[in-house]
Amino acid sequence: MVTAELIPIGRPDTDITYKYARELYLRGFLISKNLLIAPLDYSEIASLSATGKPAGVNRLITSLQDVTGKKTDIGNLAIKTAFIPHGSYSDDAKHAYLALIPELCYQISNAWAAQTAYRIDGALADDPMYTGKKWDNFAGYAELAVLSYRGKRLAIDLGRSRHAWGISSGGSNLFLSAGAFPLDGISFKYHLADKISFYSVIAALAPVGAVSLFTPDTPTENRYFSAHALRISPCLWWDVVLKESVIYGGAGRPLEPAYAIPFIWFHAEQLNGNVDDNTFFGIESVIRLKNRYAGYMEILLDDYQIENKSASDDEPSEYGITAGIDIYDFPMESGTIELEYTRIANYTYNQNKPRNVYINQGYPLGHPLGPDHESFKITCVYHFKKYISAEITVYVQDRGEGRLADPWEALWLNHGYNEDFPSGIVENRRGIAASFFFHKNDFIQGKMLLDIADIQNDGNISGADKKTWSMRLEIIVNLSKINWRLNDD
Repeated sequence: MVTAELIPIGRPDTDITYKYARELYLRGFLISKNLLIAPLDYSEIASLSATGKPAGVNRLITSLQDVTGKKTDIGNLAIKTAFIPHGSYSDDAKHAYLALIPELCYQISNAWAAQTAYRIDGALADDPMYTGKKWDNFAGYAELAVLSYRGKRLAIDLGRSRHAWGISSGGSNLFLSAGAFPLDGISFKYHLADKISFYSVIAALAPVGAVSLFTPDTPTENRYFSAHALRISPCLWWDVVLKESVIYGGAGRPLEPAYAIPFIWFHAEQLNGNVDDNTFFGIESVIRLKNRYAGYMEILLDDYQIENKSASDDEPSEYGITAGIDIYDFPMESGTIELEYTRIANYTYNQNKPRNVYINQGYPLGHPLGPDHESFKITCVYHFKKYISAEITVYVQDRGEGRLADPWEALWLNHGYNEDFPSGIVENRRGIAASFFFHKNDFIQGKMLLDIADIQNDGNISGADKKTWSMRLEIIVNLSKINWRLNDD
């Protein structure tokens, strides 16, 4: 049965849902047309069957369905609230916060649903990237406000929602990450066949020139975002996704019809229009073998130099790459080993015009660390029972001085320019992180993360070396759903 109610992505109360769904997909037990282009809807989870699966997979499917909960009945208005006390503690600071995510969902029919949710969180008031209003150490915004349609082949979402395009661990994708600020606009998915799907999103971004959308009477430049993707699955164990996006805008510039048409090649349109917009191209490939092995790679191309005619052609190529390998039921049943490598060149996501930077409301649209870094991590996961999981990650992270919000500096116009990677004084971080998760059906979840790191050149300051620890605790209580029947059918 098709249902239009979405499972929001990028939220504390649904993170574990996407963690379980990602593992099932990479193991080959969730053949989802939408997981590579999230969010999911409830029908994709409800249709899973644990019958005849290995014991570890059976527990994983049961856990996913338990933590996801029951969709809203047709004709009902449901009120759901996630109550989230959480805190972060380190060797030099302690912070305790409270977050609330109230949500309304009206399941109009199997095909139509309306949802809205707000995030009210004390941690936002301390977040340096947050640009909105703050009230008595609290801040908040509309996390979700969407009218959704789900047909047999076509899905449409109109309004505000988060998107995640990719399968990297933790939703840290290069193209669109789960932690990006929600997009305001329209998106659709069309499944031409089981092996071919097409996706598109068209959105308005926060304008530049103002500190935030909440500071009026300041000259601004309009900003827009369009992206489209084509998924091709030559066989059951191989998925390939081709992606393209564009950021554009200007003072008084309206939404461009050409960029709103998802079947147009954005980069060619930008070249023919002789305008300086910012286009990105991506390709992702996922291979799943024998329900035990998976490999994935995502490549993002921002600007690749193919000419050598002038000094401007010495601009370094801007790109990103993420590659990972997962081995399941290793070294024991319900255990996983994952290796993941990420490298993003300096200046990637950035541009000489601030309106074209790959950012929205202060938050990166792509990878949360932005440009000029590389990292490698090995993660061991074990599901003790259907409601308890643990992870241990050993990681290496090198981060140069480049930042997404840095002013554009065309240093390559100077004779003899040569930039190392990572650039400048490099912050070297070596650490180990342990995470624990538990849940009881869809009522309560708990998370604990302990991170111990050895840092050299902290904050890209030469000689600023230290050893540090941090801990994050989070309890998520989903209060009982309240339902009102709004029709007499």
